[in-house]
Amino acid sequence: MTFQILCLSGGGYLGLYSVAVLAAIEEETGRPIAESFDLIAGTSVGGIVALGLAAGASAADILRAFLSGGDNIFSDRPPPGAIMEKIQLLMSARHAKFRQEPLRKTIEAIVGNDRIIGSLGKRVMIPAVNLSKGQPQVFKTAHHPSFKRDWRLPIVDVALATSAAPTYFPIHRIGGEMFADGGLYANSPDQLAVHEAEYFLEQKLADIRVLSIGTTSANFSFSNAVGHDLGWMGWMSEQRLTSAMIASQQLNIDYVMRHRLGPSYVRIDRVQSKEQERQLSLDVASPAAKSDLLALAEASAREHLPHPDLEAILAHKAPPATFHNLEK
Repeated sequence: MTFQILCLSGGGYLGLYSVAVLAAIEEETGRPIAESFDLIAGTSVGGIVALGLAAGASAADILRAFLSGGDNIFSDRPPPGAIMEKIQLLMSARHAKFRQEPLRKTIEAIVGNDRIIGSLGKRVMIPAVNLSKGQPQVFKTAHHPSFKRDWRLPIVDVALATSAAPTYFPIHRIGGEMFADGGLYANSPDQLAVHEAEYFLEQKLADIRVLSIGTTSANFSFSNAVGHDLGWMGWMSEQRLTSAMIASQQLNIDYVMRHRLGPSYVRIDRVQSKEQERQLSLDVASPAAKSDLLALAEASAREHLPHPDLEAILAHKAPPATFHNLEK
């Protein structure tokens, strides 16, 4: 029996692209995208979207929340020039660049402020980094008998934990534990999700299909003109460190997934043009950035929707999930 996974990558406000692609798919099929998937995995902004879909929000609802809340969470101005960028880096040398409260309000607009993971009707897995333990952590619905704790956690807290990007947002606390962005090790959760399906949900690899959606890719190769001895400011300037980390992770995951799944792995993403790179950034929610991301999503949806592999994925209707250990 076919088992389908929706995987959503991280990427800050570039996640507007992912949500717009999902909204276009829902408009085309006339039903919630979550109905086609047996497991939804998401990291950072992808984790917020995954939790929203599993909570019953439509992609269009999430898109509206991102459009209205984006410039409260991030900057509504274009990426700064070289001098202003260095000034901003110095200003945020001792604290996170952005406050958490606007992000929390946007998440609450999507999932509500009092729901727990155990209320979700879809299997979900959300990577984060547990800084208190010093190890990766994946928050999960109770879709296996051994999963006994995560279902009690507030959805908002899990969303804030997976999206607590270092230097951008403060570390997020859940109880006494501290968490940071899952993109530090699994910005693309595809491989984790396939392992989850094989090991915990006892699915055969031949039966697994994955739809993976990115947040637009930017080239991260360096010029020799940058120099070879970069300090923290050099690495953080022009988001070199985050771009290299995100893009290299994604390329590696794409390579492995295409080898393992072949045509059963469908990846939707778009490469930014040089002109678009000047307007787009992880932390920019300017009018131009919004317009560019929506346009890229529209082009991606138009390109992929007629493809037979995607049509087969969208035709699937996932059966109800079984959950364990939920207190009645």
